[in-house]
Amino acid sequence: MPRMQIEDMERLEELPLFPLATVLFPGAILPLHIFEERYKAMMKFAVENGALFGLSYHSDAEADRETLPDVGSVGCVAKINAVMPLEEGRLNMITTGVVRYRVVELKQLTPFLIAKVETFSDDMEMETDLTSLVDEVTQAAKKFFAAAESLSEMDAPTDVSFPEEAEELSLFVAAHLPIDNDARQMLLEMTSTKARLIRVKSHLIDRLPEYSRRVETRNRAKGNGHGRMN
Repeated sequence: MPRMQIEDMERLEELPLFPLATVLFPGAILPLHIFEERYKAMMKFAVENGALFGLSYHSDAEADRETLPDVGSVGCVAKINAVMPLEEGRLNMITTGVVRYRVVELKQLTPFLIAKVETFSDDMEMETDLTSLVDEVTQAAKKFFAAAESLSEMDAPTDVSFPEEAEELSLFVAAHLPIDNDARQMLLEMTSTKARLIRVKSHLIDRLPEYSRRVETRNRAKGNGHGRMN
């Protein structure tokens, strides 16, 4: 996210929070289906107050279960881009991650959760220390995403335009890695761009051989079919 936009978001002090068993990254798109009464009310409030809410990862969050984020926990501000009303007040929504936050204080619990938050970005680091890492992660991610797209992986981004800024790149790639939510949350919480790039690069290097083998096996199977041209 551009630095100016992050500075603008520093004025954001309170947010309705949506605990969910998923991790949202800045820049990532997340469709949501809202059906619980408290979250219908929360989204109505959000739409009427800047179209923003906070998504806080909670591993055991589920319908009809009260799950409160811990003070100090990290989440991602989500912007509501589109709302499709459904029967019985249910909603389909398209949201986009904006910027990360820490929960400072739980201000309201009913009828829905509102918390005092503080937004943040990564710590400042020397660009010269990141240049080679950015190039390495970009090249590895291009290969990985191409393999994932070839295999029709659901989370594989298409028509990828890689961010040039190191922090944005690290978060963008992290958002599309096929890793579990606890690992994704760890990447979200990091405040060192360099450390995140190193971790993301490690995930890519670990996964790329498997994906490459799967592509090779798929192509070999296609070549052995009856439609093979000699």
